[in-house]
Parts: sequence; C-alpha cells; structure tokens
Amino acid sequence: MSAKNSSNEPAFGNADLTNCDREPIHIPGSIQPHGAMLVYDPATQIVTHASANAVEMLGIESAPVGQTLHDAIGADAAHAVRNTVAKSVAPAAPGLLFGHRLAGSDKRFDVAAHTYLGRTFLEFQESAEDADAYGPLELTRALVRRLADEKSVPRLAVQAARMVQLMIGYDRVMIYKLLHNGAGRVIAEHKRADLGSFLNQHFPASDIPVQARELYKRNWIRMISDVRYAPQPVLPAIPQSEQPLDMSYAQLRSVSPVHCEYLQNMGVHASMSISIMVEGELWGLIACHHYSPKAVTLPHRVGAELFGQYFSLQVETLERRERFDVASKARTRLDRIVAELPPEEELHESLSSRIRDIAQLVPCDGAALWINRAWIATGAVLNEETIKQMAAVLDREAQGEVWYTNQITKFIPEAVDQVEQVAGMLAVPISHSPRDYLLFFRSEESRFMDWGGEPVKQVGPLGDRLTPRKSFDLWREEVRGQSTPWTEADLAIADAVQNYLRDVVLRHTEATAEEKKRTEVRRKLINEELNHRVKNILALTKSIVEQSRAGVTDVKAYAEAVSGRLQALAFAHDQISRERGGGDVRLLLESELAAYGGSTGQGRMELEGAAVRLDSRAYSSLALVTHELATNAAKYGALSNGSGVVTLRWSILPNGDFELSWRESGGPPVVAPTNSGFGSTLIGRVIPFDLGGKAEIDYPPEGATARFVIPARYVLPIEKTGADMPSVKAAMDGVARASLAGMRVLLVEDQVLIALDAESNLRQLGAAQVVIAPTAEHAMKAINQARPDLAVLDVNLGDHTSTPVAEALRNLGVPFMFATGYGDTVMLPDSMRTVPIVRKPYAGSALEEALANLLRSRDGK
Repeated sequence: MSAKNSSNEPAFGNADLTNCDREPIHIPGSIQPHGAMLVYDPATQIVTHASANAVEMLGIESAPVGQTLHDAIGADAAHAVRNTVAKSVAPAAPGLLFGHRLAGSDKRFDVAAHTYLGRTFLEFQESAEDADAYGPLELTRALVRRLADEKSVPRLAVQAARMVQLMIGYDRVMIYKLLHNGAGRVIAEHKRADLGSFLNQHFPASDIPVQARELYKRNWIRMISDVRYAPQPVLPAIPQSEQPLDMSYAQLRSVSPVHCEYLQNMGVHASMSISIMVEGELWGLIACHHYSPKAVTLPHRVGAELFGQYFSLQVETLERRERFDVASKARTRLDRIVAELPPEEELHESLSSRIRDIAQLVPCDGAALWINRAWIATGAVLNEETIKQMAAVLDREAQGEVWYTNQITKFIPEAVDQVEQVAGMLAVPISHSPRDYLLFFRSEESRFMDWGGEPVKQVGPLGDRLTPRKSFDLWREEVRGQSTPWTEADLAIADAVQNYLRDVVLRHTEATAEEKKRTEVRRKLINEELNHRVKNILALTKSIVEQSRAGVTDVKAYAEAVSGRLQALAFAHDQISRERGGGDVRLLLESELAAYGGSTGQGRMELEGAAVRLDSRAYSSLALVTHELATNAAKYGALSNGSGVVTLRWSILPNGDFELSWRESGGPPVVAPTNSGFGSTLIGRVIPFDLGGKAEIDYPPEGATARFVIPARYVLPIEKTGADMPSVKAAMDGVARASLAGMRVLLVEDQVLIALDAESNLRQLGAAQVVIAPTAEHAMKAINQARPDLAVLDVNLGDHTSTPVAEALRNLGVPFMFATGYGDTVMLPDSMRTVPIVRKPYAGSALEEALANLLRSRDGK
C-alpha cells in the first residue's frame, strides 16, 4: 500500500537514523502476522480493506473486500461485531469480544474493534486454547492492590516491574523514565537470572522518535510478537492521490523496520510497551523484552493496560504528594524569614541579611538575588559581569516562569572558566517588571553516566545508510561541565518560592512604582492567586460531582444533589467574604433550613443557642454537613411531611469547643441506612477529617439525631450579638417577587455555561427575550439594535470589563446590575459603586431578589 507523503517525509520502511523521526509510522499499509484485520465502512457495512492473511486465518470462503460484513464473516459474527463496535467509546478504547467463532471456522478469536476517521477496524487474534477472558483481569486486580502501600516512586517502580513479569511472563521488564532532555533511564528492572542488566543505564532521546512518543500517548499498549515477522499487507493498496489508511490506534499495526533492527541488535525477539501517563504527558514506559517470539493474548493485554493505568495514577499521586510536602516546608521557612524583614527598608537591603537562609531552601552551592539590577550573593555564584549576561538570557528565555539548566555554558560559553565553581542554575522570577530573580547555583559534578551502548549513529552493512547501534553493552561516559540535574522536588520548591516572594516584592516596590505599572503587576498577581484558588475549587467541585453519582440512578435527583451541595458551599463562601473570614452559625442554619421549607415562624424548626462565629474552614465544613442533614430530613425525615420538627441546639463547651446537636421528631419512622452514600459520608467524616472534631449520628425510630463537636481553635471572637444578626426569615419575608413579564433583558457574560444558566433563570422569571453578549463590543451592538428593558452585566470579561456597557445603559436610563464572584464593590470604578450586585454562581432566589430590588428602585418604590 503506498502512502501519501510530503516531499521531506520518507515512505514507511525506507527511513534510516537521519530521518526516522519523520517516518509515517501511523500509515504502514501492513500489519503483524499474529492477527488479521478487516476494515469496513460503518455506513454501508461494506468491507473496504483486509489483510492478506485474513482468508486463511479467519477461515472465510472468499476474499472479503467488497462484501458486506454479514456475508464476509457470517450473520452471528457480524451481529456480535456490531455490538462490540458500539462498546468502543473512543479509538483508544476499543470494544472487545472474546472467544468468538466465525462462520465456517472451528477457531475462536478475540476481537478488538474501533472506529477512526470514518472507518471501522476489526482486529482478530486467535484465542488461546485455555482462554479465560476474566482470569488475567482477576490477576491484575490482585496485583495492583500490592502497589497501594508503596510510598515512593522508586519502590513503586521496583514492585511494578516484578508484577508485570509475573503477570505476562516476559524475560525482562523495565520501568523506563523519560528525563528532562528527552533521554531515558531504566529506574527498575526484573529479569531472567542469566540476562545482563540495564538498570540505571541511560538511552538517548533518538531511541524513541517524536512521532513514536505521540503514538505511545494515544495507545496504552504496543506489542511486537516477533521482530523478524513478515508484514501482511492490507489490501487493496490505496492510490498515491488518496488518503492512506490511518492505523494510529490499530494494535496489529506494522512496526518501523528501524525499530525492529534496533531490537534485534539488543538480541530481543519480542517486546511489549505499556505507556506511563502522568498529567497528560508521557512519563515513561513499562518496557517488556522477550528473547524468543511471544504473542500476548488480548485478555492479558487488557490486564496489562489496566495495570499501566493504575500504575500511572500511583506515580502521579506520589509525585504530587512529594511536591506538596517540599513546597509546604519551603513556605514554612519563608514565613520565618519574611516575618523578620523590616518593612521600612529597601527590599534588597532587608533581604541581604537573609540570603544565607534563603539559600537553604533548595540544595545548592550558592544563591543570589538580582533585584533592581542590584547583586546580592552568597556561596559559589557567577561573577557580576557574567550575571548581567545571564539576566539578558533569563529575560528572553524565562518569560516569567521558573527556568533552569544544569549546563550554563550552553547559554553563556564565556562562563567556561567558572564551570568548576558554577555549572548549573535555577532561576526564580520574583517580580513582573522589572525582571528580578532569585538564583540558585550548583557547582560542577564530574560524574560517570552509564549508557545502554555508545549513543552514536553507525553505518550499516548496506553502505551509507545509518543504522541503530549494534552493541548495547554498558558504555560509560564521563560528564564534565554540568551540575547535578534539578529535580521535580527542586522545581516544586521554586514554584512555591516564586508565588510567595512575588507578593513580598510587590509590597516593597509598589510605593515607588508608577500607578499604571502597580495596577498591572497587582492584576497579574491576583490572576495567579485566583488561578490557584479556582483550581482548588474545581477540584472540590469535581469531587462533589463525581461522588454524588454514587447510588443515584435518577438524573433529576443527581442534578438536585449536586446543585444543593454547590449552593451550600457558595453560601458559606459568601458569608465568609462578607464577615471578613468567618460566619455566623445561626445565619447558616436558618438559611439551610429555610431552603427546605423549614421556618421558625411555622414551628417546623427550633433553633436555640448563643451567638457563635466560626472561621472560614469550619464554616464551609458545617455548611456541607447541615446541607446533607437538611436534605435527608426533607427526603426521609422530619421535613418530609407536614408535622415534623427539626430541633437544633448549640453551645460553647467549657474547653472552648463548639457543640451542635440535631434532633428530628414527628416525621415518618426512621430506618437506619443499610449502605453509606456520599451524603452520609460527608455527614460522618467532614468534621472529624477536616477539623479534627467529632461526629455522632444515630437513627432511633422516632427521628434521626446527630451531635458534632468543632475544636475551639476554629471558634472566632463575637463581633455582633445574636440580636444584631439579621435572620434568614426576616430577610426572605422582605423579598419582592421579581416579574420580568414581556421584558427584553441584556445578559453580558463571557462564560457560556454560566450564561445559559442565567438565561434559564431569567426566562423562569418571565423574560420574553434574553440577549446574551460575551463581550462589551457585542453588548454595544445589541444595545444599538434594540434598547433593552434591563441588563445584568458580568464585571470581568476576560482582559476587559463591562464598564463601557454600564455607562451606555446609564445614559439611556436602562436599569442594570452587576454580577461578580468577587466582593460587593471590588474592581468597580467609583462612579459605579452604588450599582446593585448579585454574586455568582447565580442562585435563582438571589437573582430574583436582586432583580426585584432593581425594579423597585426603577419604579421609585
């Protein structure tokens, strides 16, 4: 099969080491012979391509190309295959069919089916005689449990190599980690006793070309059953003018001859690679080698794929934990350092006495600060003349991000005479403008690096064609002019230091900076902090969304559960913002019970307790717990009928702890739950786990009871008495019902999902037309086309604000309000400080109240 190639792209099979990184390995036009392939058009069910061995291997009567799938493999098989295709959710996740017999054949086949670029690929491999599709999965499940207790990546890798060899039986299994420069190193190995070892040996980046790495990212498993195989062409060949058959996701896809030659030079006859994916990138491979031909069955490959996915998650978890731990320790040290800085001094003067302490944050031989072109240093560092050249390099290369190298002479050759003292550098930008840096230096580390063979290109027996190296015997290279490489832990510390010190730099420089520059720096810092906080909120939201699915089969119930939990969090965060870091307990409890029809005026709830305020962490936790209790009461307990009562009493214990009791009565007879859903888990674990408190829940027949204790350290001093605090009922009694009947509403919102949610709320309030504008420019065009009756404006629209729209609406006399996730008047110009604000996320009742007040103001009421 010919392939459609660009002029500088070699045809598949014609590449050598000068151009193998451009070889189109995804369109080989052939497959490995341990299986057979059929390709058909899913619209017509006509077989368009078949491997040359399909007729013989599958036992079908005639060449299948041109026949319907039904005629080619039989009605029963075609039906089973179509069901299998339907199970494939993506090309990388094929549908699987095990042990199926085709018409006219006494053999059983395992089938993998996927659809890609308008073609459906069926890959057949003969089932093992003692085939047990579930046995390998049971083995995989048993093995992965043994990985859970490992606390470090090196130990995890050692265990994984041993388990994969036990599971699949290859002669050698290696955990191969990709390094920062694209090369790789074998960090763990389990092998046959008589084989030499590749442990700790390095392999150059060119051993895995770029396009091969991309395919490893797409496919978890890649197997070669015999490196000396004879390729089976996929027929008919496609003309040069047509698009070739893309086999990116085909498990039987032929392998580049260069790679087969590479493996033969190692003495390997068969191989399998399992991708290790961490945070969406290729972290490394579980590389399996066998010294005789070996075809792994499909069930075992599925088990290996699941093992690889679990191993990847464990690596990601352990690396994140390590980064978190080292970053936390660095922040603790910085707290001590910065707390002692005199605020009235210039920053470079106050930090100069602390540079030795700062140098201890990261393992290094020297450290320096380059602030306002002033040089403060300790230990082994570059001289000041060289650092000026390095600053220019950093301004060009770093782009405001942490930057590092273990070979400075790559960027400043003139530094070669300093290399024994300083060879590597880690640069941490600590301001936006001008460019200021905290620099860590490492001295040269003369060391020997072990390679799996000398990493050079060699001329093969056919002449000038460059071929893979012939020897993989240990080749030791002396490394000079480089420092010890910077680790992931070093970079995690650098990130933490950067975020911390940028705020310090800002506080010391904004007094003398121009107003425009100060505003720009502050905006960027706020964005970085918001990005960090939003990621945390998204992580919590993701957990709530995923965990809320447990035990829920009704979509509406699922949506209500998720919405209620998110609104409980939103309310808690809103109160925390208003109350400067904490919240009133009575207000929280009244708000939650009011949302479920409970009202002190109706005798449905009884609240008794002194005025108590909790800090932000405890307040958010209590919001989640009371929301779940109220939800359960409304579904199954005292608030599910017309006569039940919920009684809440709270107090401060003698030791200062906060105690809350919840008691239900008058509801249906209570039956203790037989299983624990996510809501019950929240009730029982949030306060003990997050706060170190206590939670006791009981289910007597007359009504559920609960008792919670929150440690005294989360209780805040009282600033307002209970009499001063407005109750939820009083607030809600004063809310007018907003009616937007017949109105044209302009909604300016740049987040489409938020806009759709708000549009739904506005239409429920009677709006005849809701015009959504994602930018100020779109909003101005909408205003010019037709004057709106009122408007809701998101304050922040990407890099711009909605202030110009607000000014235009004010000139037209159109009532409008702002929407924001910030505080009440944050980021608003002085002229707009009196404009009503609604907080995001939009809650129907809050939006209705705000609109009602807006319309009442318009009408002069």
